[in-house]
Amino acid sequence: MLYACAKLVHNKQLNKLDISEEGTPIHLRGYGWVTVFKFTAKNGRIDYMVTNKENPTREYVKSIMDARWSVEVYHREVKQNCGIERCQARTSRAQRNHIFLAISAWFEQHKRRISEKITLYQQNWDVIKNAIAEHIRVLLAYPN
Repeated sequence: MLYACAKLVHNKQLNKLDISEEGTPIHLRGYGWVTVFKFTAKNGRIDYMVTNKENPTREYVKSIMDARWSVEVYHREVKQNCGIERCQARTSRAQRNHIFLAISAWFEQHKRRISEKITLYQQNWDVIKNAIAEHIRVLLAYPN
């Protein structure tokens, strides 16, 4: 839990503070003055963003949040869809090759999603759907 010293009130929880839309400057003991912004998501979850930048704007902090989230999405996609963490290579060269190929695969998938205007899940379903259709064709052609 993050505590803040606001005005003369010490050790007050952030969710108990009145945080304005423009951000509220607070003093963190052992760190100094920071500005806290409160963002409420569509589902009601509240995120507090803290910056030590001089005179930050809400738009600046929001742009940093969006950039950070896009990095999180990238890492999740590379791990879940490209198998970057499943490398069993022992040599450093083989590991570098695996990482490069996983990132290249993500880049190709991303380009396709942009050009076809589809989501990651639609793209994954297309692969599964085509594999099932091909398997059914083989079973119908050779029923043994």
